[in-house]
Amino acid sequence: MAALRRRVEGACAAVGRDPAGVQVVVTTKTFPASDVVHLAALGVRDVGEAREQEARAKRAEVLEAAGRSALDLRWHFLGRLQRNKAGAVASWAHLVHSCDSERLADALGRGAERAGRELGVLVQADLEGEEGDAGRGGAPAGEVPALADHVAAAPGLRLAGLMAVAPRGADPAASFARLAELASRVRADHPGADVLSAGMSEDLEQAVAAGATHLRVGRAVLGGRPPTG
Repeated sequence: MAALRRRVEGACAAVGRDPAGVQVVVTTKTFPASDVVHLAALGVRDVGEAREQEARAKRAEVLEAAGRSALDLRWHFLGRLQRNKAGAVASWAHLVHSCDSERLADALGRGAERAGRELGVLVQADLEGEEGDAGRGGAPAGEVPALADHVAAAPGLRLAGLMAVAPRGADPAASFARLAELASRVRADHPGADVLSAGMSEDLEQAVAAGATHLRVGRAVLGGRPPTG
């Protein structure tokens, strides 16, 4: 965590940004609840998960193990989300980073209303171009403003901003610059949508340079993912 914080501070210094404006979300998917407990003890308050069932069980285990020290953890949902799991995610997530369709937005909104809460949502943009990347998800760039309008109008939801993953093999700086331009267009109509979730372990410096407010970092903190299956 200390090494990561130094990287973030260096990236901010290089472009004249205040590190306080950059939030690190430690991606804990596939890692055990004990790691989340250790992270909480180190002052981490934002953790990211990508599977609803895993996240729900892990949250319960963390709360039981860490007690009050885990109560202020903010749990982010980062992965592709099926509509039939949206209601469950809406009951516990602090911020959903991966909304890429109106139907998913509607399902999240219904879940949030049932839970009696307002859910922060990021519209995920696909920066791959016309071919896209079905495995990563995301709405085509041309459809993002309309989807943002839909999320902003949906009961139970709060449009928080945009998210994207840099395309494989592409220059992340150029990709994040396109995302920043798209985010500027959305903020023109929705000034409160000021979250820009971009950048992971390998490209966080380029994301910070493009104005990212949230970095999704796993490997740089926790190392390689444990084997699954």
